[in-house]
Amino acid sequence: MDKWQIVHDCDGENGEPTCWAKEINHPDYGRFVWITENTNGKFDVEICKEDGTFRILVTCKNLASAKRWISMNINY
Repeated sequence: MDKWQIVHDCDGENGEPTCWAKEINHPDYGRFVWITENTNGKFDVEICKEDGTFRILVTCKNLASAKRWISMNINY
């Protein structure tokens, strides 16, 4: 997965996307990174830890800034 994929299982009530995933295969952050719109309308950059729980790395104001943060801070 070289580009962002919409996770349609998480779409909002009106069908709008609220979650995106990208495969990164990173030694510290795991196989995938997710961007999820939170209840405040901001965007959380998340990874899945080894125990199966999610960890928020950063919260960004919009989707573009979340994608930019990932490209600048997670080398994949």
